Amino acid sequence: MNFSVYNTLPIGQYYAGINKNFPAYRPIRNGSDNVSVNRELDRLLDKRVLTDMVNSNPVVLSILKNNNLKPNINVENFKRTTYAHSVDTKEKAIGIYNFLPTDLKANANIHYIQKGAMLHDIGKVLIPEKILNKQGKLSEDEAGIMHLHSKLSEAILSTQNIEPEVLNIVKYHHQNKKGNGYPEIKNTLNGFDINTEVVALADKYSALTEQRSYKSAMSSDEALAILKTDAEQGNINPRVYNALVGYVNSQKDAKVKVVK
Repeated sequence: MNFSVYNTLPIGQYYAGINKNFPAYRPIRNGSDNVSVNRELDRLLDKRVLTDMVNSNPVVLSILKNNNLKPNINVENFKRTTYAHSVDTKEKAIGIYNFLPTDLKANANIHYIQKGAMLHDIGKVLIPEKILNKQGKLSEDEAGIMHLHSKLSEAILSTQNIEPEVLNIVKYHHQNKKGNGYPEIKNTLNGFDINTEVVALADKYSALTEQRSYKSAMSSDEALAILKTDAEQGNINPRVYNALVGYVNSQKDAKVKVVK
């Protein structure tokens, strides 16, 4: 079953092209840029590189100290629990980008989106394994520690000549249109730009459809239903949500064609 788009405006006002629902479709596929961002994460996951980055970074050390955490770097647990999610988030983000309406796509940058999606969770190498892998709901204190990963990711990457636009994605990928996510964007939501919107939604969809230590994987329709409610409540840009729907439906159609 294909999931329907969330109708916030008459379809014809901003959609044209494929199946009369989406803009002219020129998909970004796995090219050299895509491969390079994978290699970037692989390079940063060298424990010697990470140790130097953390121990020489006063911002990272301050975040850890203020939260009674030690600078224990767990690359192997990241590779087991988070690496595949990073790749999946990147692929979902590319898919959303491909289906953005023309005006939104004009303001988006696929390089920043790919790179931000691939690197967004690197701060989880510093989240204690007992929290990251907990089977069951996190306590309030544990959730507070988990939420540090966004700031830690941005702080770690800030020493690596990463573009400011990518750092913005990494830091605010758990924010939303209402600004009630984390970490806080003080005074303005300018930091939650279209690139960050795309990665934030890709991250949410990927997380919902993955099996985690604390939950089973949802179907695509179940995940889209939850995200549609978020769009209706103003937390997600409905036009970006519709782009996700277009991508998910295109993947289903492709599978049907392969079966035939």
